[in-house]
Amino acid sequence: MQAPWNGLEIVKLAVSLVTPVLVLILGIVINNSIKAGERATALRSKIYEQVGGDLNDIYSYLAFVGSWKEMTPPDVIAKKRAVDKAMYTYRPFFSDELFRTYETFMNEAFKAYGGAGKDARIRSDISTADGDRKSHGKEWKPEWEDRFTTERNKEEQRNAYNKFLEQLARDLELN
Repeated sequence: MQAPWNGLEIVKLAVSLVTPVLVLILGIVINNSIKAGERATALRSKIYEQVGGDLNDIYSYLAFVGSWKEMTPPDVIAKKRAVDKAMYTYRPFFSDELFRTYETFMNEAFKAYGGAGKDARIRSDISTADGDRKSHGKEWKPEWEDRFTTERNKEEQRNAYNKFLEQLARDLELN
């Protein structure tokens, strides 16, 4: 004759039935969380693909390296507008720290708010020991001179750009 079911036997049976269900639910939650993180990283990567070239062009123009000779001041300001639009549109997808480093770089690169209807001005000089914008690249137009602040903060711009790139790597989970 079999012993009657006691409370302990019922608890053991319940645990043996519930455990696989809980493991399955936990697995689904973890998997969904991982997929959401991967989707967020992929989206941030896609956004950076959209703005990365323009940001590099802006830095190249400031530092007189790369393709700076192929750009005009209006080109650089147009790139700033395009990058600003994307970064502010997709701001929720980036960390606060990334956005701070982005704004720091842009503040080192441009002097904004020059008056109603006025473009941001490029925080650089037209001619430096690194190069002369008037004698290289496209034909220089005298009205472009007002697009510059004539200050030279090359080191601050380099540091700000590098900090932005370092934070971007962290946001994209590359390091």
